Amino acid sequence: TSCLHIFRQPDQKILAMRQHYCGFLSNLTKNLTAQYAQTIYSVLPKRTGKQMGSDNNRIKAREQAFCLCFSAELAKDNLDEIIDSYSEEEQVLDFAGELAKGCMSNAEKCDEIISRYLKKWKLSRIPKVSKTLLRLSVYQLVFCPDNTMGENPVGIIINDAVRLAKKYATDEDASFINGVLGGVAKALESGELTTESAKADE
Repeated sequence: TSCLHIFRQPDQKILAMRQHYCGFLSNLTKNLTAQYAQTIYSVLPKRTGKQMGSDNNRIKAREQAFCLCFSAELAKDNLDEIIDSYSEEEQVLDFAGELAKGCMSNAEKCDEIISRYLKKWKLSRIPKVSKTLLRLSVYQLVFCPDNTMGENPVGIIINDAVRLAKKYATDEDASFINGVLGGVAKALESGELTTESAKADE
């Protein structure tokens, strides 16, 4: 647990180290259990208080989905067990559970799409936080564009990904994610990439 305290530190200098520790933790925790994944989630910042309005629901749901996918990626464990573990401390919104399950079920397909729009980068070199946010966003943009809580999918999905990147990673990571998702969005708009050609797995 000596490395986990890094997520608790508010100092801006620490934020730049998070990406390093995400990769470091990934190598250390290949055999994590859902219980240990819950420990990781518990030290990540969470919103508190009553949910008010669709904006707060949307933001909270996407943040929960990110935390679920991030922990599942580190733990290499059953997502349902992780969701059950989280539910003991905080209610997991239905939309968050749907996004997390869809994202993890289609992780390989999302990675293939992400790789097409990386410039001078290999997917294997992208830190876990950024890769998780890209996967989650590509899943929403490509595989379930109509399931966005009734809001404009492209702008809101990208903005939320950038916001979460700034919170859990760095401004540089946020810019990187914005660029990659911008390429995916343009491909969808031009017809180069279509939702029909990239069918999601149940």
